Amino acid sequence: MSDQNYAEIMKIAFQAEEAINDEVIAKFGKKYANKTVIIKEGDVQQEIFWILSGEVYITRKMGDKYKVMTTLGKGELIGEMSFFDKSVRSATVITKGPVEALVFSKENFQEIFAASPQWTKRLLMSLSSRIRQMIEKLQDA
Repeated sequence: MSDQNYAEIMKIAFQAEEAINDEVIAKFGKKYANKTVIIKEGDVQQEIFWILSGEVYITRKMGDKYKVMTTLGKGELIGEMSFFDKSVRSATVITKGPVEALVFSKENFQEIFAASPQWTKRLLMSLSSRIRQMIEKLQDA
């Protein structure tokens, strides 16, 4: 990793949203059109996506159809489960309208995650919220 890349990664690690500028977006940003599959269930891929704008459906394939499990939006990380447990993708992620995200390689996100405890807190809060949503859905079913 070049010194410039490392500096950008460390800036994101410690400043999070405040680090997002045109340079960071040019380097790590990607725009997706409506109904684009960002992550496909069963794929072996370890990229992490940080949603900057828009929303995505988190879906699971049930027979020949996809069931929407939840919808995630700005500020959410997606793809983190495969990053930590090194398994195949557990869900298909489809954009709900246009989406802009920062896309990090496994190596880049490892640097960010290791450098700053705020990312551990961010992930734990996100996962806790998702578990609560799933519990509520199960109680309503």
